[in-house]
Amino acid sequence: MATSTNTARRGRRRGEAVSRERVLDVAKRSFAERGYEKTTIRGVARDAGIDPSMVVYLFGSKDELFRQSIQLVIDPNELVLAIREGEGTVGQRFVNAYLSMWEQAGTVDTMLAILQSATTNDDAHRAFRDFMQNYVLAAISEELGGGPEVRTRFALAATSMVGTALLRYALKIDPLVALTREQMVAILAPTVDRYLTADASELGLPS
Repeated sequence: MATSTNTARRGRRRGEAVSRERVLDVAKRSFAERGYEKTTIRGVARDAGIDPSMVVYLFGSKDELFRQSIQLVIDPNELVLAIREGEGTVGQRFVNAYLSMWEQAGTVDTMLAILQSATTNDDAHRAFRDFMQNYVLAAISEELGGGPEVRTRFALAATSMVGTALLRYALKIDPLVALTREQMVAILAPTVDRYLTADASELGLPS
């Protein structure tokens, strides 16, 4: 019994010295390089130099580790602030915030890995969906004054945004890669504004 207690205490002292940010940084790199499926708590712990039980103690599960890793890549507060308080129409603010998110230094590979994981794994899908709903959709809904159509309008706008990201950052289609972010905002914003603010009848939505 004494041996078990001493071991537990040693483990706790070691864990208290571990930075959550350090573990998240290791996890973020692992998710980007290996994807959700191949990233394991044991592997993250090994790379962070700690016991796997400490990762579980800090985050509870791989799902929660992924959720918090997303926020390390995409600062939800900055994203929401840009949508709420940026310049221009709601469409211009949304597009600019979204493209800025992709164009931060060193984030493209991680963003692509997040999207890929979200389309191939149920846990990763739920984590990314919840992030988008809890932060981005909430900010857009506030700008539009709420209402039953907001989710549909947001989903329609997102089709343009996600498609653009895949073509510009993943497939690197030349015409899109050559355009500046300002040019991309000018091109995309009118379409996004239409989805978000046009009359329901114009979009064919139930009135």
